[in-house]
Amino acid sequence: MINFFSRIRQKLLTENKLSKYLIYAIGEIILVVIGILIALSINNWNQKQIEKKQIRNIYTRIVQDFNNTAIEIERGLKNMDIIYPLMQNINKGDVVRDSLLTNDDYFRKYYYTIGYPDIQINDTGIRLLESKIELDYGLNTELTEALSVLYSEHLFEMEVDEKFLNDNLTRLTNHAVEKGVLVDYNVNKNRTKYTNMIFEDDTYANYFHIYSVSYEMYKNSLKTFKTDGEVLIDNIKVEYNLE
Repeated sequence: MINFFSRIRQKLLTENKLSKYLIYAIGEIILVVIGILIALSINNWNQKQIEKKQIRNIYTRIVQDFNNTAIEIERGLKNMDIIYPLMQNINKGDVVRDSLLTNDDYFRKYYYTIGYPDIQINDTGIRLLESKIELDYGLNTELTEALSVLYSEHLFEMEVDEKFLNDNLTRLTNHAVEKGVLVDYNVNKNRTKYTNMIFEDDTYANYFHIYSVSYEMYKNSLKTFKTDGEVLIDNIKVEYNLE
């Protein structure tokens, strides 16, 4: 093809047909420019397809991450929904003292109201998405903003509630340690100090009440994160045709 154009150009020059040569030269330049533009357009299209695939893979990871987190939250909430009514019984004094002292199962279910599930939030996909935002990839703005709210505002609120809960749990546990309750039961298998603490220790009662309030706050934060996240994940699945 190049030799063909070269022969035409040489022929025009030897025949001294300058005007025709100029027209030919301009036409040749136009063809080259068109070829470059087509090549650039194809390259840009290929790059866009690569970016779209990368974004789809990231959203797939986000869905997987959230689903794993949702399973963990659901497991934790089931446990918390069992424990919270027991905490309310302690606050209201609806606990049978003799049963604590004589019934193993009855004692254990109240004794283990001290504690809460450790929920790990997997945000690997979100971090990958953030890197694409910085590179100005073509993203669904509405979904990106909704994910930002979920993993920044909602998650921050949940972390604040968890810290409040953990601080109250630490204070409650330290008080029980000071009273020798944990050693008395865990080492000596004696329930008397724990039972007496529930019924007679006003400081413990106040600490436990605040602890139970923070427990409910954290439980509600987990529910909100899971519920809002499930709606958002469904929208992502529809947008990117994910399973």
